[in-house]
Amino acid sequence: MPKSTVSRPTVSRPTVSSWVLHAMKIILGDESIRQQILLHYHPKLHHGNITKLRAIGNKQNHIKTFNAFIEPGKPREDKFEKIRDFLRTVVTLKGTVVFTAANVQLDEDDAETHYQTFIVDNDAQKVYMIDPANDRTVDKNDKKYKKSKTILVSGQGIYYAQVAHEIIKPFFEQNTDYTVELVQLSHPAQIIENDVFCQSWSLYILDKLLENDDYKTTDVVDIPNVQINKYDTILGFYKRILRDVPNLSEYLIAEYVGEIENCSECNQTELLKIRPDAFLLGMTKVDMK
Repeated sequence: MPKSTVSRPTVSRPTVSSWVLHAMKIILGDESIRQQILLHYHPKLHHGNITKLRAIGNKQNHIKTFNAFIEPGKPREDKFEKIRDFLRTVVTLKGTVVFTAANVQLDEDDAETHYQTFIVDNDAQKVYMIDPANDRTVDKNDKKYKKSKTILVSGQGIYYAQVAHEIIKPFFEQNTDYTVELVQLSHPAQIIENDVFCQSWSLYILDKLLENDDYKTTDVVDIPNVQINKYDTILGFYKRILRDVPNLSEYLIAEYVGEIENCSECNQTELLKIRPDAFLLGMTKVDMK
């Protein structure tokens, strides 16, 4: 939760940074905005498949994002089945299909999300699963992890990519001849539990792999080892998309203003003087801490 500014006549730079990053995190979890960013850099994505993909769920978008939330009164299995229905259509298509899915809530009070992205290459019959917390040093068969009740699969980092391992992978292995591969990261993008940038990292890595179809030839995605350099990487991504993608600044401003106006304990007057897009463009990696 962003830092409060109770009883302060002005707001500190760390306080503003926390609110700006909070707003950025929220908009990058939005299906329409993720689609707009991806299509800006990869305008031919889903050509030939757009109509069929739009027919599933949200009729406006064809690059799907399955969020973590379950509908009130419905079981988790209902959300799982919606993802499977989507995959049943995906495997009937030609070319490459990409989408995002978050771990599904355990119940209506569960607020934790963990975004993962997926590339389905129908022509090669291969699926690439992207988990921002992936730790390639973790081997479930190693005696260090073999009896662990928290480490469930090889490659698991600080978060378990539940939707990848329990929904996506089983679907393809049980219903198709597709091979399923977990994209390897040189170092985990997320290594601390208060790092809530999975929306950002999953999008960053997907964008990186789609460039020149790099997912077909990349064995390991380069991610910095040191935390401060991880922050620098994701901040650079933020600045690039803010400069490049039309309307993204407007979305950020609207979200930032809305979040501040809903915080009755904050110094709203001072915080609302800040333009979050301009502030973010002036941030350094130290501001990300």
